[in-house]
Amino acid sequence: MRKSLSIVFVGLSGLALLACGGNGNGGPFSGTGGSGGVVLTCATLDVPPPDCDKACTSDAQCEVSFCQNGKCVANCTATEGCGADSTCNTTRGRCVPNMGTGGTGGTGNSGGNACQSVTITPTRSIPNIMFLVDQSGSMLDPFGGGDRWQGAHSAITSIVSERASVVNFGLTTYTSDNGNDNLPCPRLPTQIPFGQSEDIVDPSVYVPDYPSGDGADTPTGDSIEALVSWIQDPSNAPPADEPTIIVLATDGLPDSCECPNGFPPDPNDNYCEPGATDPKIEAVNAAAAAHAQGIDVFTLWVGQLSSTSTRDHLQDVANAGVDGTGTVWVGDDPASLSNAFQSIISDSISCDIQMAERFGDRTKACEEGDVRLNGTPLACSETDGWRVKPDVDDVIELVGSACDTFKSGDVTFSAEFPCGAIIVE
Repeated sequence: MRKSLSIVFVGLSGLALLACGGNGNGGPFSGTGGSGGVVLTCATLDVPPPDCDKACTSDAQCEVSFCQNGKCVANCTATEGCGADSTCNTTRGRCVPNMGTGGTGGTGNSGGNACQSVTITPTRSIPNIMFLVDQSGSMLDPFGGGDRWQGAHSAITSIVSERASVVNFGLTTYTSDNGNDNLPCPRLPTQIPFGQSEDIVDPSVYVPDYPSGDGADTPTGDSIEALVSWIQDPSNAPPADEPTIIVLATDGLPDSCECPNGFPPDPNDNYCEPGATDPKIEAVNAAAAAHAQGIDVFTLWVGQLSSTSTRDHLQDVANAGVDGTGTVWVGDDPASLSNAFQSIISDSISCDIQMAERFGDRTKACEEGDVRLNGTPLACSETDGWRVKPDVDDVIELVGSACDTFKSGDVTFSAEFPCGAIIVE
């Protein structure tokens, strides 16, 4: 009998099953999602792993953590960082969902050499994406057959409807009111927490038509700062073990709570507070501060973008939001706006499948492994199919069209490997 180790990952339920050398008698069991709470980091763990903050280019260079933005980072240890429904994978410093108690595999043929039965936990990364949507008066400007607000609303709700199973969405709108001291600044009129996709597509919550009159302002920097603080509040925090991203959708240069009519101030008005920072610089600084706290900021312009100075400012915000390598997405009509949103969301979904166990023989796994997506066998390939991720010994990576399918929504993933391909500890 062929002795093998198999994993099954169904949709987003985290269903995992291993059977080695025999027929198990237990039933299937399903895992839970990632635990909620504040994301711990090297700086906030009580006893961080010894390699935290070490420079790296891949996970293989981190002893007990993972590589992110050029540094070894960890969200948990054996004693802290994960909720009751997850456990720290101490070889990588990530929380992985606990599994229910399913049956164990059989002991194999009496001839011996059967693998020891063991449960493994394959998981997919589900990013936390918060839309931050400009609610300034210029969002009423014509756009396609409607206005910019309607164009952004249509694109966002369509994406959320399609991708809610693979992305943890939230949405916030932002504005202020022409320096009105009787109203807060910034205002975040609509704020939908992570994981409530049904409210984003509910027209009574995130309304399809612009919700107030013309003249509202664009305090972008203040709003990014307010949103980051809100996300970091434990009552609003997304799952701790997944990346968190802000997608900024705006159609105007920023003003600020201190300078509601732009910068430098008109000498004939008194709207700009003495010593106030240029709102454009404030927006760049806010994006950089969010990135430094582990929240990347992606920048999307709604409408035509012909001004070189405006594009340069957006590029500065984009670069600050993702450590110097940002992209400015532009949606100058409804189709290109939808495509821009789709590109951002697709790029944010990982095709890595994390395992609690490690590959011991990559060649054997590639040559003899049986990996399937939606029941269709995938080739072990560098360009289209699956591979053991380079320099990482506990991740299956889908590539090419397999990756595209994996990103699209609920899928069935299964993998079976011969004994010896995976290290059983």
